[in-house]
Amino acid sequence: MELDEYAEKFSSTVTNGFIALEIAIGHKLGLFDSLKKFTSPVTSTELAVSCKLKERYVREWLGCMSAAGFVSITPDDTYLIPEACKPHTQSSGFASVLPLIAANTASLLECFKEDGPKGYDYSNQLDTLLWLDHNKKSCDSKWINENLFPVGFKEIDTIINVLDFGCGPGSLTIKLAEHLPNAKIYGVDIDRNSIEKAKEKKAKENIQNVEFVLVENDHLDETWTKKFDWITLVDTLHDLPNPNFSISDIKRVLKDDGIVSAVDPCVHSDHKKNRGNQSAATLYVLSTFMCLPSSMSREPAAANGIGWGMQNRAEFIKSQGLKILGDENNGLIQFRKA
Repeated sequence: MELDEYAEKFSSTVTNGFIALEIAIGHKLGLFDSLKKFTSPVTSTELAVSCKLKERYVREWLGCMSAAGFVSITPDDTYLIPEACKPHTQSSGFASVLPLIAANTASLLECFKEDGPKGYDYSNQLDTLLWLDHNKKSCDSKWINENLFPVGFKEIDTIINVLDFGCGPGSLTIKLAEHLPNAKIYGVDIDRNSIEKAKEKKAKENIQNVEFVLVENDHLDETWTKKFDWITLVDTLHDLPNPNFSISDIKRVLKDDGIVSAVDPCVHSDHKKNRGNQSAATLYVLSTFMCLPSSMSREPAAANGIGWGMQNRAEFIKSQGLKILGDENNGLIQFRKA
């Protein structure tokens, strides 16, 4: 990269970080949603009234968005998002995680220090977990078949018991229960707040074939030995502080012909292969604030995080006496007992 190009990219990235925070505010307060509903330009007062917000703050937000070029301003000081641009504001939802992870900055800075704590877990990050869980509400049968189910390795009618390991607040677990109405789905997590939220969702949606269980000693129920036909780990494996213990327990509760499906971010273990990949850079930010501290929150503090990468993940799975089925250099990896 040329020096001028480097300087421009560094400066614009910092500037865009500030603007992204304002985009997050617009998403959380419904300002983008409201603007998209208007078919003609509106005043700052009209937008504030539609969102039940203070006009002065809305006007400041509009100042930022119009300066950045994401909201158009007319000569008579009214505002709109052009019709063709409206679909592209959808990524504002991703920006909404920024204030949530930024709340951990003080704790993270201490973790960086030689004499500081190794990490921190998700016990005080319910809002972040709910954000991570939100998109899973849209994981319908089509998504499950294309992105998670061990197609070609397992038939749906052979699945009786399913374990969603690291279920969080439970949206995907409930979707799995809807996808497999003749199976019993168990969602487990070590986070009490997440399990409570999951149980609330189950009651609200009246899903009968799902059960949520808090794992209090990191050990799955002894009576579950060789119980499960299918086990899922979605954005979980790289977060675990003791993956050796967890995988050993997963092997114990997996049937001899059972399948495990693990989903982790598509990041190379070799930093050189991630150069120029903005998606990988973004994932590293999430990992620095969330995944790595979680993986270092307790002994033996595996310190994996997203930077662990697909290749190291594959080597770890094989080292545990498990057989990988199909492509191992992929976000989704399927494996079974060797």
